[in-house]
Amino acid sequence: MPKPRTKLRSKSKSKLKSKPKSLPVDQVQSTQTNIQRYLPYLKEIQQKLLVILIVFLVGASLGFIYYQNILSKIMNIFSLDDINIVLTSPYQFINLSINTGLITGLLAAIPFLIYYFLKFTQPALRPKEYKLIVYLLPFSAILFIVGFGFGIWVIQFVIAIFSKTSQEFAIGNIWDISHFLSQVLFTGTSLAIVFQLPIILTALLRLKVVKYQSLIKQRRIVYAILLIFAAILPPTDLISLSLLVSAPLFLFELALLFNRPTKIT
Repeated sequence: MPKPRTKLRSKSKSKLKSKPKSLPVDQVQSTQTNIQRYLPYLKEIQQKLLVILIVFLVGASLGFIYYQNILSKIMNIFSLDDINIVLTSPYQFINLSINTGLITGLLAAIPFLIYYFLKFTQPALRPKEYKLIVYLLPFSAILFIVGFGFGIWVIQFVIAIFSKTSQEFAIGNIWDISHFLSQVLFTGTSLAIVFQLPIILTALLRLKVVKYQSLIKQRRIVYAILLIFAAILPPTDLISLSLLVSAPLFLFELALLFNRPTKIT
C-alpha cells in the first residue's frame, strides 16, 4: 500500500526586530554634565590655538617675503671670504624661502605657546612648583640663546681652520647653501637644547624627583651620553668634538654644584 504523503506546513516565524538599547537617563545626564563642565576649557584651548596659529602664519609670511634679507644677515655672521656658496638647483630659492618662513613662524609662536601652556597648567601645579618654573624660565631662554650662539661659534672656528688649510694647499671651496644652513641650524638648535641641562636638573632636584646622590653615582653614564650626542653633531673632527663635549660637561657639573644638598630648599 502506498504511504500517505506528509505535508510539511511552513510555520510563519515572526521576525523580531532588535531595538537599540537606550542609555540610562542618569548616564546621559552625567555625560552632558561632563561636556558642559569641560566645554569652557575646550573653548579656551581653541582660542589660544587660534592665536598661536595666527602668530605663526604672520611670522611665516614675513620670513617667506624677507628671506633674502634674513639669510644675508645670517651669512654675514660667518667669515666666508675664501669659500664659494652656491646653489645646486634652481628650486633652492623656493625651498630656502619656505624653510625660512617656517623657522621664523615657529620662533614667533614659541613664546605664546610657552605662556599659554603655563597659564593652562597653573591650576594643576602647586604654588611652589609654578614659582620654580617661572623662576627658571628666563634662565632657560638665556641658556637657549647662549647654546645656539656657542654652536655657531664652533662652526665658525672649524670654518676658519678649514679655510686656512685650503689656502695652504691652494684648493677651492664650493659649498651648497642649503647643506651649510641646515648644518648651522641643526648644530645650533641641538646645543641650545643641551644647554637646558642645568635647568632640567635644577627642576628635578628642587622638586625631589631625582636624588642628588643618584646623579653622582650615574655620572659616568651621563658623560657617555653627552659624548655620544656630541659625536653625532656636525662638524665631526676631533677639535670640534672636544669643544662640543666640554660645554655640556661643564654645565652638568655646574648644575650639581649649584644644587648641592645644603642649598636645596
